[in-house]
Amino acid sequence: MRSTVSTTFRRLTGVLAGLTLIAGVTACGGADADDDSTGLTPVTVGFPWNGGAGSTPRDTGPFGYAESLGLAEPILEKHGFEFERYVGFNNGPPVVQALQSGDVTVGSIGDVPAVQARGNGQTISPVLVKKPASGIWFLTNDPALDSIDKLKGKKVGLQFGSNFDRYGRAALDRHGALDENNLVNLLFADALPALQKGSISAVAVPANVAAVWLENNDFTVASKAEVDDPDLLSTNVAVTTDDFRRNHPEITEAYWEVEKAGIAEIRKDLDKYVAWAADAQKVSVESVRVSSTWQYSDERIDPDGVRTLESSLAFLLDQGIVKNGFDVNEWVNS
Repeated sequence: MRSTVSTTFRRLTGVLAGLTLIAGVTACGGADADDDSTGLTPVTVGFPWNGGAGSTPRDTGPFGYAESLGLAEPILEKHGFEFERYVGFNNGPPVVQALQSGDVTVGSIGDVPAVQARGNGQTISPVLVKKPASGIWFLTNDPALDSIDKLKGKKVGLQFGSNFDRYGRAALDRHGALDENNLVNLLFADALPALQKGSISAVAVPANVAAVWLENNDFTVASKAEVDDPDLLSTNVAVTTDDFRRNHPEITEAYWEVEKAGIAEIRKDLDKYVAWAADAQKVSVESVRVSSTWQYSDERIDPDGVRTLESSLAFLLDQGIVKNGFDVNEWVNS
């Protein structure tokens, strides 16, 4: 059974890798090319985007906040870079594909797509590893399904190849409700109508997405990773290609300095940041507040984040999705 599921998983994640939803101006030329007019190397940041209707993809984390406040430009310029644009995708694997093609310079992705790409031979290097802080919620369409153990025998939607897939499988297994025959691969855009129509009974989604759905739907929260299974919290990793990092080694310090500047501003005035993030995503202020953990790292390579990467790699190896293991500590500190 595992062999069949793993083959399906690999096939579907391969399909996902080809379904990029790129927003904004289409990349022209490689991201590794210097801008002849300024002598600075342009930095294009790619990431999965799940903003509300009418929103334009932009990083709403510390890096994006610092950039919006005008703090990123002088930091990047000091290190020989300039910010160019953001590019949004529907999942983590397409971000890695865009890195390889040179359409983006840095990809901000989850721990699962990051270690999956590295384990399957993609030449990517971590720029920073964040503290595990990304909330994940299980939503159901039946008030009676108010805990994960009650999902046994139910159709469950997961976005295969994502952090939420790893969490969903691990949480279901932990609570005795995992049946891989009942797992359905769905992007978030497809998961909402499926849950509304009853095609699935539950779905694991990012906390910020769940909070928005709950404002307009009579769904039930069966579990929150940050409350019930904090060891299954996901993390984010900023990665670039080995070649780009080799040619532009200062990208690690430059990116981290911008991230730190954003973290400092968030800690200084959380209300201001929440209002900005809500406006950028075209969602309510309350949904941002209730879905965020407000945990930020004071280190470029967060130790808890590294442990999450190791756990994700073990999961992928166990599922047969990644064939070759590697030393995570060596990878993140190279």
